[in-house]
Amino acid sequence: MMTADSVLEEAPNAGSAELTLVGLLAAAAGGGAGVLASLGGVYAVAGAVVLHVAVCGALVLWVRSRARRGLDLRLAGLMLVTTPVLGPLGPLFTLATAALHALFRRYATGFQDWYLSLFPDSEMEPAQELYELIVSGRETSHLAAGDSFTDVMSVGSPQQKQAVIALVARHFRPAFTPALQAGLADADPSVRVQAATATARVEHEFNERWLALDHAVQTQPDDAESRAALARHLDDYAFCGLLDSNREAEIREKALNGYRRCVEQTPDDDDLRHDLGRLLMRCGLPNEAAERLEPLIDRTTDRRILFWYAESLFRLGRYSELRDLSRRRADLLGDVEALPPSLRDVFALWRAEEPAMAEAAA
Repeated sequence: MMTADSVLEEAPNAGSAELTLVGLLAAAAGGGAGVLASLGGVYAVAGAVVLHVAVCGALVLWVRSRARRGLDLRLAGLMLVTTPVLGPLGPLFTLATAALHALFRRYATGFQDWYLSLFPDSEMEPAQELYELIVSGRETSHLAAGDSFTDVMSVGSPQQKQAVIALVARHFRPAFTPALQAGLADADPSVRVQAATATARVEHEFNERWLALDHAVQTQPDDAESRAALARHLDDYAFCGLLDSNREAEIREKALNGYRRCVEQTPDDDDLRHDLGRLLMRCGLPNEAAERLEPLIDRTTDRRILFWYAESLFRLGRYSELRDLSRRRADLLGDVEALPPSLRDVFALWRAEEPAMAEAAA
């Protein structure tokens, strides 16, 4: 079985003796041309030129012969392009290059091995335990993992940083973006290279998935599920934090158009309306977000829809409707302890204003 090194880092061993012999002969002939030119006189200079042209022509025929025989052409081609310019120094430098290649290849790492070493298989270590938390279904585990990864990128050793980047690349979440960005700005060149490779890998996977989903939509334009999958993927891609602002805005606009088409096709899909409303808020369109989410308020069992609707009301300055929302859906918003910790004080504050306003009105 052919290994990766045999494909990517194959040494020009085949025909190396021939390369050495031809190089020495070319160097000798080039040296002879130089000696003739140094003698002076028209005939000596003409002879030197003819000899130099003959050497270059012989090298062309020799390289074509190696190509027909399937031998390596890298060093032979180097000799061919350097000899016309450098004369006898071209073959000598080529032979020196061959010798250095043979020397350093004994210690060099093949490109495939180096690339795979950037993303080694992690064992049951703290990084693996964090990943197990992520896939276990706990909603906020990825946020804690993202913070932990960022901490490691700040104070960890180069080996620990490389392990984190490898894990992030395999199981990417938007919360992991700060860890990748920290790797791109790290003082260690190996960490920066690995972070750049991981970033390119993540973007490549996003683009590959995008192409596949877009092909499915083009094949079946009336399939709402395919269009919804594409819109959600573009939404995730724009939210990953790896894109520049212009590219992010462009992809979010594509996701918005996809969500709107999906809602037109399946107006009773509450999940799609929720995703559309959330993206509208992120795009700074609270008015349309409120219009899209308002029909769901009385029937939804998903608190997230109420949260985004409340945010849209706040941005629009519709504070009376925002205060009324807690009474309107007391089954989901009435119990403060059941709300996420970051929102408990917010809804408690809006409810607390009601008796105070009533007293002021009295």
